[in-house]
Amino acid sequence: MKKLIVLFISILCCLSVFTQEEEIQTIFKKGTRISGFGGPFMDFTLINQEFAHMMGGGGGILLGDFFFGGYGEGLTNYIDVSENQIQFGHGGFWTGYSLFGHKSIHPCISAQIGWGSIEQIDNDYSYYEPDNVFVVNPTIELEMNFLKWFRLSIGANYRLVTGVNTLDLTDNDMSAPGVFLAFKFGAF
Repeated sequence: MKKLIVLFISILCCLSVFTQEEEIQTIFKKGTRISGFGGPFMDFTLINQEFAHMMGGGGGILLGDFFFGGYGEGLTNYIDVSENQIQFGHGGFWTGYSLFGHKSIHPCISAQIGWGSIEQIDNDYSYYEPDNVFVVNPTIELEMNFLKWFRLSIGANYRLVTGVNTLDLTDNDMSAPGVFLAFKFGAF
């Protein structure tokens, strides 16, 4: 009986060797996590030397600690320019990298690159033709891993806007440093 059991186990072991498949080769290195995240963010900045609050959201696909995705944000308060008010929004691509993303607190660098528009509104709430602009917004952040699925980022950025042809505004009036706050939810 013992010989029969040993023979049966030997046959199963041999079959398992023959049924093993070769490891699948991938473009990314072995162990690269592919996941995603998304969430709201805020930007506290200046437009035409006045306080501006920008609110938006974005998300991306994570490849290890590198991500790429999209974003959109808009001005939540009105800015007065030449007796009119302006609205401003932009959106596009969002990419970045978390340095030492496995640590509970770590640095992160990112950049938002997109297109937007500036609209002016007069006192009678008449809208004028929007002015299309290009925006580059590099950011350096301190990212905190609160939970496996939630990160909070606080950072500084500089919004560079080009192509401004609205009212008495210039590219320099729309370009300014800011403080960035993001709530990121996902599979990190």
